[in-house]
Amino acid sequence: MFEGRWALVVEDDAHSLMAISALLKELGILYKRNTTGSDVVEKALSMRPKPDFILLDLNLPHGDAFQILRAFKAHPLLARVPVIAIADERYHDLISKTRAAGFAGFIAKPLPRRMFGELLQRILGGEQVWQVLA
Repeated sequence: MFEGRWALVVEDDAHSLMAISALLKELGILYKRNTTGSDVVEKALSMRPKPDFILLDLNLPHGDAFQILRAFKAHPLLARVPVIAIADERYHDLISKTRAAGFAGFIAKPLPRRMFGELLQRILGGEQVWQVLA
């Protein structure tokens, strides 16, 4: 279902990154990663092929996720790439802000292993998903 899909994962926490990596591999999704908020747009532009979606942690060192999203939306090659906010469940109060900013969805960490493929499929199909319960 996801064969040949590419993701950019922007996540600074090593444990979360390992879990996300395992989940993406399980689904057959190839990915690149960025562990800070620095140079995220440049990383996405350097990817060949371009990412099909971006998982963007809301709590990053050296960058504001909302500014990063605006930079993606402003770039003609990245403007249509779905950017999915990921954060610990304690950030659920940011859901309305992520919606207003133009994120394609919000998925609480740890990402729900059983439901992640379905949630991702819905987002890639153009639906917005706001998943809080892990």
